[in-house]
Amino acid sequence: MSTYKKRYAEGDNGLRFQDLAYIGNFKELEPVRDGIIGDRTMRARAKSKVLERVSREDVLKDQFSLDELNDLNNYLAWNIWDVLVMRATEGVSGMIPRQEYEILAFMNEFYRWPEILRMTTNEVGAEGVMKIGATARREIGIKVNAVHDWCIGAVGFGMGRCGLLALEAIKPHDFVEESNEILKFMQRVLWGKRQDGYILNSQDRYRCAIHDQDVIDSLASQVEYFEPGSEKHEKFTRFNASAELLAFLDHFDNRLGLGDTGPYELPDGKILIIRDLFTNEEVYHWSDACDAAGVPHCYSLLLVIDPEAMALDEIRVNDISTTFTRPKNYIEHIVGGAVFVRETWNTPMSEVYQVKIDDLEKRSEGIQQATLSLYGKLARMSRRQLITNGMYTYYIDMILPHLRIAGTYEKACVDYDFWEIDQRVANYYYEINKRGFAQAVVPQKIFSGEGYLPFPDGTDLRRSKYFWG
Repeated sequence: MSTYKKRYAEGDNGLRFQDLAYIGNFKELEPVRDGIIGDRTMRARAKSKVLERVSREDVLKDQFSLDELNDLNNYLAWNIWDVLVMRATEGVSGMIPRQEYEILAFMNEFYRWPEILRMTTNEVGAEGVMKIGATARREIGIKVNAVHDWCIGAVGFGMGRCGLLALEAIKPHDFVEESNEILKFMQRVLWGKRQDGYILNSQDRYRCAIHDQDVIDSLASQVEYFEPGSEKHEKFTRFNASAELLAFLDHFDNRLGLGDTGPYELPDGKILIIRDLFTNEEVYHWSDACDAAGVPHCYSLLLVIDPEAMALDEIRVNDISTTFTRPKNYIEHIVGGAVFVRETWNTPMSEVYQVKIDDLEKRSEGIQQATLSLYGKLARMSRRQLITNGMYTYYIDMILPHLRIAGTYEKACVDYDFWEIDQRVANYYYEINKRGFAQAVVPQKIFSGEGYLPFPDGTDLRRSKYFWG
């Protein structure tokens, strides 16, 4: 018998998905746990109301107060720990130097994104930024999703600033104005997408049910049902696994290629998860391997799970677009599915089409061909090329979908040299391997939360980095 709905009751603390606890900037207080009770604890420690439901007028304000900035800093630090510690092995790759490209990308984002996000806000207005987020409510197969939206603040601000503080390249009172620019853009996109006053899934007991009901009804009507363990179940789950592998590989082994939303409860009590697998990102030059194999931009899968058969106790769609359940394995309890195709990133929603499960074999052949070709390409790249390309997957891709919808991507490239790397970050390339900085110092600072230093009391909100030394 499932008990997962109890997690949505007021006062329920949720289950513990990990044994570790978080301290961060609260060294004199009790450590914080993961999940629902962790969210509640972090919000109770906030000095402002920025972590409660906020209004459209709040979101349209030009900047945060110092207390709001520090509350967001502290909450994102815990939230990053909450979603990443459970996936502690994700940063390890036998082929791609992920830790190296990640920290360089984080720092480049912190230096370079503020003026690009400010330009985009100036072009479309604050309301326009909120509409970018709202786009996700009526579309599938687009990258305006939880992980990309979360990355704007959690990665570009949180981990970027944390890395630069750890490197002693900046001080806690530096870049306040730029931090505000990044976090305001994040808040507006996420608020426009959710439209319930929250900005993060963790604030809503890990729900990301953002699609409008008529969209869900239309998609769900096309689900093909099957018995667990049947041939159709095998075809569907095998396709999910192979498309997911390619989506990861095309994004240099990171999660920008995958986006889950849900859970959506269907009329018969089953649970629906919508999973976008971005199998061909045209902005990457190495994606020509996907072009050659005829692989589309995105496969969107509908996964119908039977919560009673798996005795589901909790389900989380966390802020990096990943579904976790207790018990852990939900694949064997998938009882229905559907596959949709978006050929290119700008294919209209009206032209997204379905492929029947029995017709997936040829699609799988293309995915396998592209995967093998990509492995061959990566194997021939030098370490420097792998790190540089990995940096682009983070630095470019995390805000690419927002710039595309705003119509500012070309302007960012031409007027702001979007694809250039900041000279300071280029020089850091030679520093990050000293004293285990990329492999040990940065992960320790990020995962423990101790590296997310607050802005000091009295710091001027307009303060930038005007002194070099």
